Amino acid sequence: MTGPYNKFHSIIFLIGFATIIAAVAGSLTLMASVPPGLGQDPSGELVEVSTAFSISAAAPGHTYPAAVIVTIVPGWHINSAQPREDWLIAAKLAFDSINYLTPHSIAYPPAKKALLAGDTMSVYDGQIIVRFALTVAEQTPAGEYPIPVRFTYQPCDNRECRAPQTVTRNLKVTVGANGKPTSSHIFGDAQTTAQRDTTTSQTASAAPESDLQRLIQTHGFWGYFLALGLAFGTGLLLSFSPCTYPMIPITVSIFAGRERSVGRGFIISLFYVGTMAVVYGIMGLVVSLVGGVFGAWLASPAVVIGIGVVFVVFALSMFGLYELQVPSSLRQRLGSAQAGGGIGGAMVLGVVAALVVSPCVGPFVAGILLYVATHGSPVIGFLVLFVFALGLGTLFVIIGTFSSAISRLPGAGEWMETVKKFFGFVLLLMALYFLRTIISPPVIAVLTGLLLVAFGVFGGGLDRLTAETRFFGRLKKFVGILAFLVGVYLLLGSMITQGLVLPPASEWLPQGANSKHESSAPKIRWETDLEAGLARAATEGKPVLIDTWATWCVNCRVLDKKTFGDSEVIAAAERFVPIKIQLETADSPMARDFMTRFGIAHYSLPTTLLLDSSGKVERVLQGIISPDDMVSEMSGIR
Repeated sequence: MTGPYNKFHSIIFLIGFATIIAAVAGSLTLMASVPPGLGQDPSGELVEVSTAFSISAAAPGHTYPAAVIVTIVPGWHINSAQPREDWLIAAKLAFDSINYLTPHSIAYPPAKKALLAGDTMSVYDGQIIVRFALTVAEQTPAGEYPIPVRFTYQPCDNRECRAPQTVTRNLKVTVGANGKPTSSHIFGDAQTTAQRDTTTSQTASAAPESDLQRLIQTHGFWGYFLALGLAFGTGLLLSFSPCTYPMIPITVSIFAGRERSVGRGFIISLFYVGTMAVVYGIMGLVVSLVGGVFGAWLASPAVVIGIGVVFVVFALSMFGLYELQVPSSLRQRLGSAQAGGGIGGAMVLGVVAALVVSPCVGPFVAGILLYVATHGSPVIGFLVLFVFALGLGTLFVIIGTFSSAISRLPGAGEWMETVKKFFGFVLLLMALYFLRTIISPPVIAVLTGLLLVAFGVFGGGLDRLTAETRFFGRLKKFVGILAFLVGVYLLLGSMITQGLVLPPASEWLPQGANSKHESSAPKIRWETDLEAGLARAATEGKPVLIDTWATWCVNCRVLDKKTFGDSEVIAAAERFVPIKIQLETADSPMARDFMTRFGIAHYSLPTTLLLDSSGKVERVLQGIISPDDMVSEMSGIR
């Protein structure tokens, strides 16, 4: 009895096991056969966002590093903080302001380049850290402070894009006595208060608005070379200004003497210029350290306008409307100090020369200090001003070393006023640089174009050359013509693309041969009204092709260009009623109704639907579909 009984149970067990296996296999087969978007919902989040603070308890009156950690699932990416196209949704970190605590100086990480259907995109993938600084006011009471932090992103992979999302997380800050460093894997090892403040200032300088930092991050060593080379060249050019150039031989004779050897003259001149450079560098270091709070202030349009006005005031002084210089009483007090002789005397005069800047150099130095205060780290602030002073003192070293060199340099003349006016225009361009955050790009382009045209006209671009015109006159004309052409290019480009007084040129210029050729080329004639398109399909007994898109969806544009622009796809679409529907956001009534009507489980673009002639959904294709696959899918729809 036991043998047959056991055999019977074994048979029942095998039949049951086989049934379960068949059911599971059938379920998997059924799941595989369901088109993407029908009955499937993505599991888990594509992007995880968390916050981190660098210390367990923050002391009032100090600034600390903080960060937002963004983790993106493998195979997906988000647009960077500076995507290559303005219609893309950029990654953006924002804060809700609260009393006593001020977050500022956002530093986005360097972006990666991704190739998508032949187009290079600027993206983030994997894990990124967006750093910022948090300043705790002096009078902040002890306690717990949650700071709402918002991160906006828009995820895509190589086929589809999801809707833009904004995630809010609270950065929890405890205010009290100095605590212990936390999150050392993000912020490094334990830091003293002074080190934290310095690190924060360096972090502040890495904000995306910092062209110097971005130049260095992008080009490495050559970035330093370009940035510091520009600072050196600016100082060298300013040494030819009318307030500085004629005084160089007199100044050299004071600290080096009239009778000197080459070696002695070089050493003394080097100490004079080196001391002046160190003082300039210290000024750059100081304004960078105290300038971290400017990052938060720059969010205020009033502050930005004020900075722009300051640069305009500096520029007008370079044009000769008035002079900005150290008060005469202070100049006399510093200038009356007897330097004595030798290296010590040269160093004292170097300090005085750095503090008593000339009317030509002073406004530009103030402009550089203001720029460094808002965009420079302490290291960059010191180096930029230090190298700038080396450029400003190069002629002092040459003339101090070689007395005869003065005879080889050009004599004083009207050309020095041209150098001064050139830097006046540079200061006006710097004013536009700061105002770009509150003025639209088309207006900035127009103002920059007008400024360059003005420089071309008044800077010598229209001057007449003669046989007696020397090198500087020809150089002035060349630079003026170049500025004039670039300015005209900006103005014409703005008129054509944006319109100034008239509408954009695309609205009133006649269509050219290329436009006629494009208009005559075969293309899909999309219906943009869903109900009208479905009614037309029912009347004509045709299948339906529905394409969904949004302005921010880069993959939608790729699909439209690469697939729906293909001649075979266009030919296959002739027997369909093509409908193109814009679903800009996932929570819009139109998007919700569309998804419910056609049984789409989750919002993802681009999504292409193929309906048969009876109106039944046969295919739901998500992401970028190749032309061959699209033709194959369409051929099976009747």
